[in-house]
Amino acid sequence: MNINTLKTAMISPHKLVNYFKALLVYRNQISDILEVNTTKVNKLYQELYSSDFLRELRSQTGKSGSVLDSGMLNPMRAPALYVICRLVKPDVVVETGVANGFSSSFILNALEINGRGDLYSIDLPNQPGQEIEEEVGWLIPDNLKHRWHLTIGSSQQELPLLLQNLKKVDIFFHDSDHSYDHMMMEFTAVWKYLQPGSYLLADDITDNDAFRDFAEEKNTAWCTFFKTGVARIP
Repeated sequence: MNINTLKTAMISPHKLVNYFKALLVYRNQISDILEVNTTKVNKLYQELYSSDFLRELRSQTGKSGSVLDSGMLNPMRAPALYVICRLVKPDVVVETGVANGFSSSFILNALEINGRGDLYSIDLPNQPGQEIEEEVGWLIPDNLKHRWHLTIGSSQQELPLLLQNLKKVDIFFHDSDHSYDHMMMEFTAVWKYLQPGSYLLADDITDNDAFRDFAEEKNTAWCTFFKTGVARIP
């Protein structure tokens, strides 16, 4: 068992119980919120787990992505982004927070297989708690970078400018500053650029109630599993 998972079990046993409950239903939740058959979700997870992409990423990072590991390779985190992007087939994905580039790599790999779409990322490196072994997005394979557009800076300043230029967003993924006010700022900024049938996603939603509060305020369909939140724009 991963040391962080073990610490969670010792300090907050109820969190571990909730985690394993989520592990039993997360694929059904993805199929429900995306309104697709669960069989399609399962096939895409199988596609990912048999891919050279994931084998190379595991080899490069030394991480297995076990269900007992709470890191980004956990099936309810970056791999879920891959499945969602493969199903939605977005043209425009916006992401705040890159760090090593785990999430970015999974999104870009999905876009490449789809044969369409670009990822626009904003990152403010060297913040407290951000562990980057090399430069921002160092994990992203070179063959995927032609779909990647990186802006260095604060999303508070850069996100509104990016959104004005893009005009619309098919998938938005928050993974930057996880304070309540900052998350609400990003969700509010992107909301008017999300079209019907597009999606708002967020990582580390257990840090506070921002994702839940925003989704309920907008009266939109949403679900959460582990640290991931997904809302569908009606």
